[in-house]
Amino acid sequence: MVTPTYNHAAFIGPCIRSVLAQTLQDWEMVIVDDGSDDGTADIAESFHDPRIVVLRRQHEGVAGLGRAYALAMARATSPFVAILEGDDTWPPTKLADQLPLFADPAVVLAYGAAGLMDEKGCIYARFSHAPRGPVARNDPIGSILPSLIRLNFIVAVTVIVRRQALQQIGGFLQPSGIPYVDHPTWLRLGTVGKFARSQHVVGHWRRYAGQVTTTTWFDTTPDRTAYMQTVVTEALSALSPEVGAALAASIRRDPTRQREEAAIAHGRFALVEGRWGQAARVFTQLLRTGELRTRAVALLGLLSAAGKTDMEWLIRAMGRHSLPSRRHLASHGAPPPASLKDGSLLR
Repeated sequence: MVTPTYNHAAFIGPCIRSVLAQTLQDWEMVIVDDGSDDGTADIAESFHDPRIVVLRRQHEGVAGLGRAYALAMARATSPFVAILEGDDTWPPTKLADQLPLFADPAVVLAYGAAGLMDEKGCIYARFSHAPRGPVARNDPIGSILPSLIRLNFIVAVTVIVRRQALQQIGGFLQPSGIPYVDHPTWLRLGTVGKFARSQHVVGHWRRYAGQVTTTTWFDTTPDRTAYMQTVVTEALSALSPEVGAALAASIRRDPTRQREEAAIAHGRFALVEGRWGQAARVFTQLLRTGELRTRAVALLGLLSAAGKTDMEWLIRAMGRHSLPSRRHLASHGAPPPASLKDGSLLR
């Protein structure tokens, strides 16, 4: 498993212990510490297990995430590569559940449902959204791409990849200006082999205010067109005309969809924080300018603001990426995510 980590002193212990607890014990763990200044690497090294390797490097931040993955890959020897970031954990049967899925030599990536976990380690929801039928398995090859462009439903902590397939595409991919490796890599792997989906929860994804995944919701949305077009060029000859048309349409709509998703996230956080007026303003604007699906979400957001509640119960019921709700935070003694003085959230 590849474990990039930065200032995860509060989480790296549970992360490693979840690996030590696996029912399948033939593994190696390569932890790449990105110059943490809170003792993360020291904690990782304190386990003194020869299967755990800790690599320290100077801090590069998200711009160097691809290099962190490459560093781990250069050290690892296993024919399968799993992702476990330093603030996440696995259920004990994760490896035993997923490795048999690679009995089919055409499978290059296995994924599954994720438990959503709060800062204290409490599982509060399940992320299980995926296309139905053969598309979820990328069968035929390339058919999953339009769905993946509309929504990256493959959560990194649930993923195991066949190493040979990773080497075929050049390793984990981080295009210039993109603050992550997962989406570009999944898309490229979708052009070379089938996927397998476990029905089990095969990873616990921690969601909290300070993590990069949360903060980047509110950054300027990156331009993903270049790397998505590259995937199209490489896959087009193997796609049916229908899938090719759906893929092209998804790419055309992507900049608008990203902007609207970021605005929806602002509104959702405002609801969780009880800033009803700000949430109403965000959703009112989306109701005026958004696409049809976005307007439906905006209407629900406005109703939630009027009722002084959040909409995370609905997101959770849909199996999507929900946040810890106001009720959950209150019952677990946790404050809502903190805003900055200028009113923007979690930058």
